[in-house]
Amino acid sequence: MDKKARRAQLIAEMREMNEKLLTEKRDFTDEEKKLYDEKEKEMRELSAQIMAEERQAALAGFATDLPKPEADEGRDASTNDAKEEFRKFLMGEKRDLNVGTSGSQGNGYALAPEEFSKEVIAAVEKDTQLYKIVDKVPVSGAGSLGLPYESADASDASWSNEVPDDEITGDSTWAFGKRELIPTDLVKLVKVSKKMLATSAVPIDQLVREKLAYKFMSAFEKGILTGTGSGQPLGVFTASANGVPTTRDVTSDRSAYTKASNMPCCADDLIKMKMNLRPGYRKNAVWVMHTDILKGIMLLKDNDGQYLWRPGLRDGEPDKILGMPVIESEFAPNAVVTNQYVIVLGDFKTYYKFAYWKNVEIQLLVEKFAGKNQIGYLGHTLADGMPTLGEAFTRLKVGNKTSTGTVSS
Repeated sequence: MDKKARRAQLIAEMREMNEKLLTEKRDFTDEEKKLYDEKEKEMRELSAQIMAEERQAALAGFATDLPKPEADEGRDASTNDAKEEFRKFLMGEKRDLNVGTSGSQGNGYALAPEEFSKEVIAAVEKDTQLYKIVDKVPVSGAGSLGLPYESADASDASWSNEVPDDEITGDSTWAFGKRELIPTDLVKLVKVSKKMLATSAVPIDQLVREKLAYKFMSAFEKGILTGTGSGQPLGVFTASANGVPTTRDVTSDRSAYTKASNMPCCADDLIKMKMNLRPGYRKNAVWVMHTDILKGIMLLKDNDGQYLWRPGLRDGEPDKILGMPVIESEFAPNAVVTNQYVIVLGDFKTYYKFAYWKNVEIQLLVEKFAGKNQIGYLGHTLADGMPTLGEAFTRLKVGNKTSTGTVSS
């Protein structure tokens, strides 16, 4: 039995145990609680392994596409020279860098060749489901992109008789906010032991690229989800008039749960979230939440007794809630605390813009970590992001145990 099938089996068994308690209106016995916890632990471990294996498969598949120096036939000589000089720079060789760089070994800086920069960003995209689906805009500098935020959508067209132009009423609903995408500095440090550099069969530029890709991926995803919007991306879990305002919140109804329950919501709350989006936004909408939150959602049923969460049983098939894909993120909030956000549903593909500087600058830190027999690589790029239409997103806020679920308007 493969991991996904085993995970689905465990979830089915957990659901059966939970339904038995609800039917008999009692709590777990000590033995049942122990068994349930064991199943939940195994389920979470399998989920983590599945995500890790998919991530590693993406990176491994990407790594096989990287040509080694001797396989660069057919490329422009200057391109090969740039890559070779850059590899030597990464190895810490004491030499001047005149090809494909912005400085010399004396100051420790190098602007990575364009191909390397593209490969870092491509690896980031393969490594995270969330970054993969947002609308990405590569830029060549740090200036504002001038992409406006739509603070309110335009009103619908209306039927009317033919009238003179001066009698046509202009739309007064469509409005724009003030925030613009302005890529700001993002710096990440990775360290590699000199022993690994000397003995690894993996090309050094591939090794550094994968390390930087993981670091940038973490920063990008954190920004998209929980960024404050000040000197960093504006996240969808951050209430903002320039992003997803509080009018897009749904407050969960937890009145049916006991004080001991850590459920963030009931099934009706998720249905309200879905219906809080117009059909046009639902087409590309995805759920985003932490694994800790998802484990409770897996047990929720609709009024017809059908589970809202359906596992993806085949490779590449996403798990779904109410027919829409689910993205698990370790960077999403996971505290079930009153008035805290825990779930977002929205159209990231169309209405979350993410800008990044197309070049990656590398600073080589040889002396700083010499005592640990390591070389440091300080990667630098520029990035920013924000939701560009609040109506395309809806967010779940945790209610108290006596609250009544409402849709803000």
